[in-house]
Amino acid sequence: MGSPTLEQSLQSLGQTLQAIRESREMTLEQLAAVTGVSAGLLSQLERGLGNPTFESLLKIASGLNVPLPSFFEGLGSENSLVVRKDDRKKLTTSDKDRTYELLTPDVNRALEMLWIVLQPGVWSEAEPYAHRGEECGIVLRGCLEAHVGDQIVIVNEGDSIYLRSDVPHRYFNPGPGEMIGIWAYTPPSY
Repeated sequence: MGSPTLEQSLQSLGQTLQAIRESREMTLEQLAAVTGVSAGLLSQLERGLGNPTFESLLKIASGLNVPLPSFFEGLGSENSLVVRKDDRKKLTTSDKDRTYELLTPDVNRALEMLWIVLQPGVWSEAEPYAHRGEECGIVLRGCLEAHVGDQIVIVNEGDSIYLRSDVPHRYFNPGPGEMIGIWAYTPPSY
């Protein structure tokens, strides 16, 4: 397969920008404030619209505290079959208590899988979060308290959970050790 088109490249860039921004729990307005790039332009870029200047990309990379090349890591990898453990894209929140690693080659796919680690006493999100699509996860180590709508369920080691992602949800690690799980999302949400 040849090089990605401009449209595919902008779509991939937008998904990567959004994933990094959301992993840092920043709103578009907060990112705009630290970068000097308008929230409107940031929103357009995340949706794969617009064509950013090099200067804008430098400001955004600086504001997100990531190297500029991280925005383009998934481009041209359509033929990737295997993501090696040491090559996973890592999205770690600022508090280091939540770690997300992309198990799929990039976020420009119909399905996204994440390796998730939550330290004890840590929530996956600050507030319940809803997004389009569906998700399914399995707890490999530890346990998880899933808050889905007005339900709270315990997901133990070896158990799996499935939900429509448009229902507000978040997860909590109530255990004494870290929780490790694998989550699948369609469409990609990180």
